[in-house]
Amino acid sequence: MRLVVTADIHYDIVRSMKPARKVAEQICGLDADALLVLGDVGGRDADIVRDGLRLFDKFKGRRFFVAGNHDIWTSPGEDSLDRLERVLPEICREAGFHDLGVTPAEVEGVGLAGSIGWYDYSFRPERLGIPLRFYEAKIAPGAASRLDGYAHLVADLSDVPEEAMHIGTRWMDGEHVRLPMSDVDLCQRLVHRAAAHLRELEKHCRTIVFGIHHLPFRELVPHQTHPGWAFGSAFLGSTRFGELLLNCPKVRYVFCGHSHREHRLRIGHIDCIDVGCTYVAKRYEVVEV
Repeated sequence: MRLVVTADIHYDIVRSMKPARKVAEQICGLDADALLVLGDVGGRDADIVRDGLRLFDKFKGRRFFVAGNHDIWTSPGEDSLDRLERVLPEICREAGFHDLGVTPAEVEGVGLAGSIGWYDYSFRPERLGIPLRFYEAKIAPGAASRLDGYAHLVADLSDVPEEAMHIGTRWMDGEHVRLPMSDVDLCQRLVHRAAAHLRELEKHCRTIVFGIHHLPFRELVPHQTHPGWAFGSAFLGSTRFGELLLNCPKVRYVFCGHSHREHRLRIGHIDCIDVGCTYVAKRYEVVEV
């Protein structure tokens, strides 16, 4: 089975539109059995996610999708969990894609499973010494001290290192993702769902490919010397997904995106590939499974 994988289309961002159209045209010209798009196709406007997926209308094989964090950005009054579990699957059906976050699939004996993934702050850099409450609010101490609405985070700074007060980073999911549960609870919910999908595929598939937007292994997290970027590492993924995948012997490939850095390594029995699309440089991977 010949599989094409891409990620981080970002079709809602002007500088990404032309590169996205170009890579989609290239992919549609390939002779392959399946295509997997690993999220961040659009943003708050769900119609742009649809438009981004429709770029692949001419692809001749089966088409699969997992959401990215930008795909569940919402406007005030909307629910990101509803976007993930109801709106995006409907958009996928309209655009001719199968949402692997809802149900797994099989192509020529190869099982395909996937998830948006998420984060539980297990990738946060301990060296920064930043208390957990700042990660939960998705804002670093320096930014929290200057912006309205975060006084509760900085009312007592006795547990905050002085250097952390110079970090002005915000993770914008804090502004645009609206969930009826904590990040930790969502992460666990999605791990349990992925585990059920893997168990289902293990029964009858010879091998499994897993697609995930966020990073499932700490080894894939880019090393950041700048404290602001290091703070953002907490939102790149979760060790829980990596543990799940390593406990499934039939998982051969894991593809991810999100970090905008091309990277590959082998962990245990798994070949891990971060596709590495950026806002202006799109690319894809092709594997024979």
